[in-house]
Amino acid sequence: MKKIIISIAVFLLACPVRAATLLPEGSSRLTIFSSTTDTKGVTAVLKGKVISYSSRDEYDRNDLFGKAQDKSKATVRLYDAAGINEGDALFIIDNKNLIIGRMTVKSVFTSASFGEMLVGYGNLSLGTVGDRVVQRAADENSKYSYIHKARGDYYENTDREGEAIEEYSRAIKLDPDNPNAHLSLGLIYKKQGLYQFAFREFKDSYKHLNRMYDNEDKFELLRNMAEIRYSQVYESFMPEKLRQTYRDEGIRYCTEGLHIYPESERLNYLIGMFYARWREPDDKAARDAFLKVVELDPSNSDAYLVLSKLYYKHDNIGKARAYAEKALEADARSESARMWLKKIEERQQK
Repeated sequence: MKKIIISIAVFLLACPVRAATLLPEGSSRLTIFSSTTDTKGVTAVLKGKVISYSSRDEYDRNDLFGKAQDKSKATVRLYDAAGINEGDALFIIDNKNLIIGRMTVKSVFTSASFGEMLVGYGNLSLGTVGDRVVQRAADENSKYSYIHKARGDYYENTDREGEAIEEYSRAIKLDPDNPNAHLSLGLIYKKQGLYQFAFREFKDSYKHLNRMYDNEDKFELLRNMAEIRYSQVYESFMPEKLRQTYRDEGIRYCTEGLHIYPESERLNYLIGMFYARWREPDDKAARDAFLKVVELDPSNSDAYLVLSKLYYKHDNIGKARAYAEKALEADARSESARMWLKKIEERQQK
């Protein structure tokens, strides 16, 4: 995947002017109006035309190119799908460029018969089959945002972080809601130890999670948000009320990440620590999380050690010793495991 990204970015870097002129080809700019009294209007880009209307909940197969009685769903044949994403707002206009409907994009797909298409929902009662569909020119900037995102990926993969930051920042300026650009910029800041800047980018990415289509990207975002919150809660000073809020957020990010990837050793470990280290710990939830960790990685010495301490706390000395021994077996150089096992042995000898 990285090779593909680098190849695309190399082309864009080598031919920046051509890349900028290729994408808008076929687009037609026009001024659209919100009402008959609107004399100023806004600039928009022609994206396609409506080929059918139907009900949001059901689709009339016999009315593909006619008017449906309940017009809350539109199927649109696209001239240009670049820059259109799920959740975007598009407008339907009449022959006088007057806005007669607004839709939210539900899905973008490719049809064997019609090519690139989309389905959108909205109040479309004034629409007619054949109406034009437009996107505000400001919204179309998202297509250029992806060009800068690809360039940023190239620079990041070639260890040129400064240039990567510049490209990701340009991508965000063009499309402030681009979750992948925010994620990539946040990862650089996190690597540099700038946690506050990193989390700000991650939070902006999280707000638009519905535009992030790759589960690996979603998981990476949630894992990094959880890691920062853990560091802030247990490794820094802050007011207790804020610490409680950050802990709750950290658990939520772990939980959402585990919905995507339940076998994540890292997130199971983090959520276990969130439960175990709190002033009012949830020992059962912590135990279950660490048992999952050692199931996934039988060599995780730290997880065995926490399990040992949990059982010791509840006076189950037999299991406490067993897990302490496993911790030392997993990492013979662990001084903390060695000292803890010694403490258990001394208690047993009393």
